[in-house]
Amino acid sequence: MFYSILSQLLLSAAVASWSVSYHPRSMCAFERSSVDFSCMFDYKDYHTLNTICWFRPEAHQKQDGSQVGIFVYNSEAAKIHQLYKNRTTYANRDKNCSLQLHNVSLNDTGMYFFRYETQYYNGKYTGPGGIKLTVAVLHFRVTVQTQKVNEDIHEGDSVTLTCSAENCTPEQKPFAWFKNQRLIPEATARVLQITSVTHSDFGNYSCGLKNSSTTSADEILLDVRYSPKNVDIAVLPSGKIREGDSLTLTCVSNGNPAATNYSWFTIKEANVSYVGSDREFSIKSASQNDNGQYFCIAKNDMGSQNSTAVSLKVEVRGPRNFLLTATAAFLFLMAVLLVMFGLVIKRKQFTSKKQPTEQTPTVTVTEEIYENLKKSPESEENFTTHVTYSDLRLPPSTSDRPRCNSQEDNTVIYSLLSYKD
Repeated sequence: MFYSILSQLLLSAAVASWSVSYHPRSMCAFERSSVDFSCMFDYKDYHTLNTICWFRPEAHQKQDGSQVGIFVYNSEAAKIHQLYKNRTTYANRDKNCSLQLHNVSLNDTGMYFFRYETQYYNGKYTGPGGIKLTVAVLHFRVTVQTQKVNEDIHEGDSVTLTCSAENCTPEQKPFAWFKNQRLIPEATARVLQITSVTHSDFGNYSCGLKNSSTTSADEILLDVRYSPKNVDIAVLPSGKIREGDSLTLTCVSNGNPAATNYSWFTIKEANVSYVGSDREFSIKSASQNDNGQYFCIAKNDMGSQNSTAVSLKVEVRGPRNFLLTATAAFLFLMAVLLVMFGLVIKRKQFTSKKQPTEQTPTVTVTEEIYENLKKSPESEENFTTHVTYSDLRLPPSTSDRPRCNSQEDNTVIYSLLSYKD
């Protein structure tokens, strides 16, 4: 009995001395990223390590670590497989066997094991279980889950949106969520939970890695069904309405699905009357009888909502309005005519200034002139002489020529005319 108990204790101690622990046991990594295989090991104190290595079984080998495949890392560098040269970093610390694998590709998917060997023939040990590596393939995709199966999503329902890639999706990475291509700042997990959806949650959603341009290839529509919201009335044309004008009232709403049933009502002297059933309510020729308040009700399969009432007041077209319009038109016409008349006058003045001015030559008399007409001497006695005096006043002279008389004013010219009686 004593030997049996002792042998069991020795066996337990021997087993405890040979150990390898992995964390975690399975990993998911994106292509071109790096992964850390966390690992700790132990061995007997009187053993000396000769070789440490990480390996992965080949496709035709057993995947439980019982058969050594290709070396991902080996303390003897020459034994490292060509696919993994310069792609690994070993911890190189006492009893720490952690390994970092860089630039992960889809071909790296598989099982990884740590193994060490001592100077003794039986001093060889491979950590059981190993680590399973799965490589995620992008693009991302979004899936929607609800408590209802194959039913529409209504306001108040709980909705879960999950961002995932093909094969697997790393949990530890910070994610980014987008609604209608706009970032949702508070959403950074792989799962986006909406406990009670509303009409404002309606839209197209996509996901990706934070601080990365990689997003899902296709957006997914979160199709929230809700009754009409924000029902309102649009009046065209806007502004004052006069007798004889035509106008159209349109019932505008936001709902999913879109409203298909409409009702129009008018309020006159506290009486409500039904007036139409189309989306648009038209008045071809407005009159005083159309005065009042109008409202509409929009309805879809989810419910209905009515708009606020709008007031309609039709103004009368009277003689006064016509007179004001005619007066304004007349004043405008007169202003145009005055402007045109002013332009014509200015044009004529401008033309006359450009024409040369004709100058009339000025005759200047600078001296006294005496003329004496006489009969011939031989017939002088037979004639009676009549003298006529003519007084001619000339303007003052401006000539520089010398004058024979010092007086310049009132120059007199005498002419003596002699002729026969």
